[in-house]
Amino acid sequence: MSETVFILGAGASKSAGAPLTADFLNKADELRKEGKADEFGPDFDRVFNAISELQIVQSKARLDLDNIESVFAAFEIGRLVNKLPGVSSDEIKPLLVSTRRLIFKTLEKTTTYYLYDDRLYPPGPMGLYAKFVALIRNLSDGAGQSRCSIITFNYDLVLDYALGFYKCPVDYCLSKVPKPACIPLMKLHGSLNWARCSKCREIIPWDFRAFFQKYSVTSLQKRGAVHLDLASKLSSSGLKHCGENVEPDPAIVPPTWNKTEYHQGLSKVWIRAASELSDAENIFAIGYSLAESDLFFRYLFALGSVGKTRIKRFWVFDPDEKDEVQSRFKKLVGLDTESKFQFHKLPFIEAIDVISKELLPKKDYETLLGEM
Repeated sequence: MSETVFILGAGASKSAGAPLTADFLNKADELRKEGKADEFGPDFDRVFNAISELQIVQSKARLDLDNIESVFAAFEIGRLVNKLPGVSSDEIKPLLVSTRRLIFKTLEKTTTYYLYDDRLYPPGPMGLYAKFVALIRNLSDGAGQSRCSIITFNYDLVLDYALGFYKCPVDYCLSKVPKPACIPLMKLHGSLNWARCSKCREIIPWDFRAFFQKYSVTSLQKRGAVHLDLASKLSSSGLKHCGENVEPDPAIVPPTWNKTEYHQGLSKVWIRAASELSDAENIFAIGYSLAESDLFFRYLFALGSVGKTRIKRFWVFDPDEKDEVQSRFKKLVGLDTESKFQFHKLPFIEAIDVISKELLPKKDYETLLGEM
């Protein structure tokens, strides 16, 4: 199990181009108006038309219609109660499909990879994620077994690809049996490269190696900035389970996902996350705002962090100008953890420097810097 657990939110992918939660719909609308939603243009239109219809609820209740997670959650609850203003009951399910497509297409169009000399480099400034992967490597034991794990709420593939690029294999924790010598990467809300079996509802990841066997790197573009449309190509992936093709769209869920619909597959990820938290001595939350809508994580932390291990550090990193994030986390931590809590107004890349200096011996940290 892990001594150190990283909890990553949208801020950890911001430098790679992925929009933050509050900016997501603005970016999606921009893509729609510029005609860059490709074949998913009608899905974008459907979502924004439904958001316009939801304006009527503001006269009686507060609903953040500028926040993609709040909107996604509202549509999901609308499906459960079979009621959504301006949307007929038989249009609610297609609306949820369109919302997922809006999310994955927006992420595909905003995260930029770099193709040079027939090699695809991770998104963001050069070396951005190399430093994080190097930190993870230094936190491994002599046998190559990682002593840290990652919990993330991000759907994007930025970190997944970076870990693979720097030869740090991941375990998505979709099985009860842990993969040896792999970094546990628990994506609590799903992932753009996860498909769902249409029969048994199990989740099957489409890894990058299989993707590039079907779609070569050189077919993306000759050179320079490129977008990786793995999620858009899931329908033609050829992935099968239970003898049938998987569902065509990625398995991504809103923060308010209910166990009836999404329990199969994702529950294993959440169970593993609870286990990792219970053994953690160090918890570092980076770029995660602990949104009010993400109620499930509050309970996951409360129950999952119960264990014999004493927390030594609970540090939160977020360039929060209004101090709202700090306030939310202070309400989350218990009495025994308060003295271990620190809040740093720093972005992802600077957070890694601070953590590396704290956890690694000076000589290892200097080696880490030399590798960048």
